[in-house]
Amino acid sequence: MKRKLLALAVGVAIAAPVSALANAELYGRVNVSIDHFDGAEGIGDNGIYELNSNKTFFGVRGGADLTGGVRGIYQLEFGVDAASAMTDDIFFNRNTFVGLESGLGTVKAGRFDTPLRAMAFQVDQFHDQIYGDLGNLMSGEWRADRIVQYSTPQIADMITVNLATVMPEGDEINGPGTEKTKAFDVFSASVMFEFGDVYAGVGYDKNNYGSSLDNGLYLSRDGVIDTAIGANDIVRVVGGIDLDALELGVLLQEARNVDDSDLKDRSWLLSAAFNLDDAIKLKAQYGETDGRDSDIKSRQYTLGADYSLGQQTRTYVYGTRMDIDGDRNFAVVGIGAEHRF
Repeated sequence: MKRKLLALAVGVAIAAPVSALANAELYGRVNVSIDHFDGAEGIGDNGIYELNSNKTFFGVRGGADLTGGVRGIYQLEFGVDAASAMTDDIFFNRNTFVGLESGLGTVKAGRFDTPLRAMAFQVDQFHDQIYGDLGNLMSGEWRADRIVQYSTPQIADMITVNLATVMPEGDEINGPGTEKTKAFDVFSASVMFEFGDVYAGVGYDKNNYGSSLDNGLYLSRDGVIDTAIGANDIVRVVGGIDLDALELGVLLQEARNVDDSDLKDRSWLLSAAFNLDDAIKLKAQYGETDGRDSDIKSRQYTLGADYSLGQQTRTYVYGTRMDIDGDRNFAVVGIGAEHRF
């Protein structure tokens, strides 16, 4: 059915007048890597080789000027597995919304990243890689359903406030066992600062159901907050500097289980990148999550290098290792390519 609907949509787009598509932009990314995965259990002494699709997607976005200085905006974005057909549903919904923007700010509704998750994109040098993403290390990486968000215009040319709530639509929302019936039972907020090359931000999520499962990989950590089935109240702080040759980033976070405030994770991450020239970029990242009440500590070390073949295409190599409570959970070395359009 989804294939038929997609074919119909493409046919309508081709038949539509050019003027109707003037404000529409087709965009996307294809990212595929060959990875050697060496896990702690069940993999074998020599590990295995995988061909992985790293958050490959495509979409269409645009807008139109309305009356009173208001502009209508929209985005339809779909993820796709470029390496295999894992399910009958070839396409899955990513950041998709409709909204209005004006001098008073922007309002949008649909399914998209919470403000707290969006804070980390500049800090996480490996957020495109399923094994390097910080979602393997900490909770909070949530693309929420039924979310409504308001963002202020930039205040004093440096401050932006983002406020979002997730509509309950029933007795439960985005997770089992906890009744959510009010409009602000689940919300996300962030304040972002930009001072030239320096950026910083602070965010808070109430009842965040984000899990590493959303990023294509779930790592079980007994005794630490189980982000796949529980909800967390999360405070996150980010900061960094982005110069022509050097990028530095830091992230600090505390996640508390909503049903047991004594069960919490404290996480931190440091990242750096050095641009040797217009073509070569060296990257490094290290993060920890400390389950203070479980005495379980998770660590991830990642190194990589990008080689640009143009404005739209890059190749890369990377290596990452995840240790949980002193034991190796996985080690991955990969080589890949990405094309943006």
